[in-house]
Amino acid sequence: MHLDDVRKYACEFIGTFALVFFAAGAVMVGALTGLIGSIGSGLISGLVITVVIYTFGHVSGAHVNPALSIAAVYLGRLEGRLLPGYIVAQMAGSAGGGLFLLACIGHVADMGANLPNGVLGVTPGIALLIELFLSFVLMWVICGTAFHGKADLAFAGLAIGATVGIEVMLMGAYAGAAMNPARAFGPYLARGDFTHYWIYVLGPIAGMLAGAAVFRFTHAIGAADAQPGQAVEPGESPLAPAKTPAHRRAVEDDRRTH
Repeated sequence: MHLDDVRKYACEFIGTFALVFFAAGAVMVGALTGLIGSIGSGLISGLVITVVIYTFGHVSGAHVNPALSIAAVYLGRLEGRLLPGYIVAQMAGSAGGGLFLLACIGHVADMGANLPNGVLGVTPGIALLIELFLSFVLMWVICGTAFHGKADLAFAGLAIGATVGIEVMLMGAYAGAAMNPARAFGPYLARGDFTHYWIYVLGPIAGMLAGAAVFRFTHAIGAADAQPGQAVEPGESPLAPAKTPAHRRAVEDDRRTH
């Protein structure tokens, strides 16, 4: 294992730990104090994603999301050999964040877990459909702002964080709005009940792969073959840590044709 790979995994671990601590923690503290609410939870989730992207994006891509990493491999924006390590680091970071919240705050508000709101009549099926759509939209925003050759990369983190925030504000209290199996895992682990966890695994993975496929069609983008040893260059996407000569040629072709 290369030292650069370890650095990437470390960034994914720390970033996912922070995401779970702040996003789930907002729900828990909000339940205790009554001062945060859906708007505040959405703002916190969106802001922490933005901070993580600008902090770790140039090292690991700051995916902090197994579904995004899987879609990035599909698009040729992440080396396939790195995917298992990314997922392990993300899930371990999530577990750490969830258990740290349990130790610090206790078993409060279902540990901030993403859940369908049964009181409002939200069934698992409805929650899955919502999760699919939210993940599709988020992936399309990521592709358009961070992966496209003509994107203004300086604002990618803001656009992605804003999308996460809006989705959590609108659908977090209604259907969970995880868009991320790792965001959901730690709180479910600390909660000790995985009954609805499958929604927040299947929905994000299927939704993000669908978003990536539609992006490739609408923007006429071809997948690039990833090769090891490629570093991020200035101006490259903060969400695509591995770039290859084939991908750079594809980006240049895309700039000329668009």
